[in-house]
Amino acid sequence: MQDQTNYNFNSMDIIRFMFKHKWPIIIVTLIAAIASIIASMAITPKFKSSVIFYPKTQVSVSHALTTYELINPDMHIMNFGDEEEAEQLIQTLQSEEIRLSIIDKFDLLNHYEIDPNSDFPMTRLHSEMSDNIKFKKTDYQAVQIDVMDTDPVMAANIANKIASLLDQTLNKMQNDVAIEILKVVEAEHNQLLQEIEQIENEMLAQKNKRTEPKYISLGEQLINENKRLSVLKSKLVEARVNSNQNLPRKFLVAKAYPAEKKSYPVRWLIVVVSTISAFIFSILMMLFIVSYKDLLTFK
Repeated sequence: MQDQTNYNFNSMDIIRFMFKHKWPIIIVTLIAAIASIIASMAITPKFKSSVIFYPKTQVSVSHALTTYELINPDMHIMNFGDEEEAEQLIQTLQSEEIRLSIIDKFDLLNHYEIDPNSDFPMTRLHSEMSDNIKFKKTDYQAVQIDVMDTDPVMAANIANKIASLLDQTLNKMQNDVAIEILKVVEAEHNQLLQEIEQIENEMLAQKNKRTEPKYISLGEQLINENKRLSVLKSKLVEARVNSNQNLPRKFLVAKAYPAEKKSYPVRWLIVVVSTISAFIFSILMMLFIVSYKDLLTFK
């Protein structure tokens, strides 16, 4: 009768099983360890550089140059932004304008060795950038830009350039809106000037009838229109200032510098994880083989 061993999978049974089948387990584990060492050595190392900054409270230049902050101290230009403004900055960092500027500035197609004539080169490039460039919010509501690259200088330069492009992009977005507002205010201002000029001409034509109701009505109308003109002039100055604003939108905490040592891959971690995984796999494999043999014997 065939001798069969019944494994109950308690600690002692597992130890006995491992000892009984130690050579297959050792061989598989060693092969996995050697393979993981070779594989980790073949991975091109990458270096990480980071920029950290806090968002500023987003206010227009016209408010920054007036006493608006005295009316609403929470909107002072020197205040730190809140969580919502940090999220807005992260969304802006992911904008197509910044992405295309970085691609053009650093010739990333060539740097990442992507053939522009190959299939879907931009898709591959965007995928590579997504793997190497990360944006996140820190525990203290700051924004962090992490850039990984095989060249430590390139990683630092890309991170710093992205941070500088953030201000340019936000200012341009708001300037575009401010310019449209300026056009509307200028048109209304010019129209009002024409209306005032028309009233003045009518009053000049009736200067000899100053006591008549029509002349008095024109005088009152002229006073009201000049009040409107004064308000429009203030709005016009504000719109012109806002259309040319170029304010920093962040408090820079840490600039990116070239890393002195690689951040990826962590070779010892790759070897340890691969070896442990192979060790566990070899035990499960032997359990399966033994159970399969016992099943065939039983049949």
